[in-house]
Amino acid sequence: MSNTTDLPASVRDALVTALDEARDAVRCRDVETVRSQMKTVSRVLRAKVPPGLMHDRLVHGVEAVERTAADEPLVAAEYLRAMRALVDDS
Repeated sequence: MSNTTDLPASVRDALVTALDEARDAVRCRDVETVRSQMKTVSRVLRAKVPPGLMHDRLVHGVEAVERTAADEPLVAAEYLRAMRALVDDS
């Protein structure tokens, strides 16, 4: 497994947009929007991100955000920040 994946710009842009919108929503405690954006991230991951370390980390992040958004929004926001950094570094 590789540490980095070269994502096409359109894939990176889609992930960044969804992650940023989810982070804004979690800060406002808008759990429905967070869930919607995590579904978008999951769809992009399934369709466009090859298997590997980045894919696995992002899947883990999606699951963690979904689990923590309602009751631990600061934790969810930190997961979203880390996921965004991972995408930015790709």
